[in-house]
Amino acid sequence: MFKTTFRDQYLASEGVASNVNVVTILLDAIPGAIGVERSGKLDDRNGTDWWVNRGGNTDLSIDAKVRFKDYKPMGSDDLALETYSVMETQKPGWTRDSRKRTDYILWLWQDTGRWVIMPFPLLCSAMQRRWKQWIKAYRCAPQETTDGSREWHSECVFVPRMEVWREIYRVANGTIQIPNAKQPLLFDMP
Repeated sequence: MFKTTFRDQYLASEGVASNVNVVTILLDAIPGAIGVERSGKLDDRNGTDWWVNRGGNTDLSIDAKVRFKDYKPMGSDDLALETYSVMETQKPGWTRDSRKRTDYILWLWQDTGRWVIMPFPLLCSAMQRRWKQWIKAYRCAPQETTDGSREWHSECVFVPRMEVWREIYRVANGTIQIPNAKQPLLFDMP
């Protein structure tokens, strides 16, 4: 079991931001982005590490997830998806929590500088539908976290990146049933 403190996690996230140019990544990846700034602590608790300013449009919320070691060069290209934030109370992990104020998730691998960005609402929908199958099929890792006298356990499942994208595609490219319609509308990618 991996053991960490809440402070260690926060400081590691801050440190990686200086090693990998998050601002450059987000300005390049988000159409219309004109500025990027670090969020405050309250925003961070609600799922926002960075705000992307798009001029007259609504700012976008970005949650950055840091992985210190990139195993892709060794053949393992997965994403850490949190199943439980607090296992003791069965509190859903950030990946399953639709109450998060997050527009996009940005994964960063500190040792290689590789990154992946995806829309959070579609990831959350995919995770809510598939997390039980994924914890049976893929490696899970519990983590013990302490913050002063408080201690809790969380859990992540490591799902291959392409499997996550396939499920997001399936969720976003499904069949929509319109009430009182004789046939469902089908939306296909070209």
